[in-house]
Amino acid sequence: MATLMLVDDEASIIEVYKNILEIRNHEVVAEASDGDEALLIYCTLETKPDVILMDHRMPRSNGITAMKNIQLMNPLQCVIFVTADFEAAKYAIGQGAHSFIMKPFRMDALFNAIEVALADQKAKKNQIREAFLGLVTRLNRESAGNIQELSDMLEREVIDKFLPPLVKEKLTIETMSNWLCKFFNLMDLKFTYEITGKHVVLKNTRCAWMESMGPNPLFCLAHKCAIARFARKTGIESTLDHRKSIMGGDDICLFELTFQ
Repeated sequence: MATLMLVDDEASIIEVYKNILEIRNHEVVAEASDGDEALLIYCTLETKPDVILMDHRMPRSNGITAMKNIQLMNPLQCVIFVTADFEAAKYAIGQGAHSFIMKPFRMDALFNAIEVALADQKAKKNQIREAFLGLVTRLNRESAGNIQELSDMLEREVIDKFLPPLVKEKLTIETMSNWLCKFFNLMDLKFTYEITGKHVVLKNTRCAWMESMGPNPLFCLAHKCAIARFARKTGIESTLDHRKSIMGGDDICLFELTFQ
């Protein structure tokens, strides 16, 4: 079973979706009639849907714009486009959509698209976790001394797998902080952030690595390198201070980023 958000400017289409999805016990958790409304509603959802079924042509804000704005909040949000325009469908894929369904569609095409999307999202999350863990297990104290090399490997092998495609513009401090916490929380950590001006405080209240494998300072080092690489995507010079560490005996991990 999947949770879904439906975005289409035709109420009759929304009803058709709901009737079809009920056959496989999928749950519709939100509905919107255009891109702007979709963004507003998405912001209010405490638990985000597994999949968004997105129409392309809608008033006020089209599906492509809505998808990009939603992925600024959650880069791992899966979006399936439903459209009668094949060129628009191909363009949507290039902009970060998971897949598309051409109108008119068969029920089995919709069900298959959802099943594939769920499997792909699960695989992607596992790949990110495994890539991060694999990188740390390959390290030793000597290789960890080369922070530049470690950071390059972390960005290439892990962070770039997490980021949505076609990230060309510099990230805002808010978007960077949000994405960074979501990245770490894929690892069963519990990161949150607070921003005051150009100062970001990152807190983690659970260290899954400590719980499963015991103390290992290389994990802390990898976390610092990841934070520094995310911060660099803002294009703003910054300094990073590591104040507390669960592996070091503190009750939380505490990092502070100060941007110039």
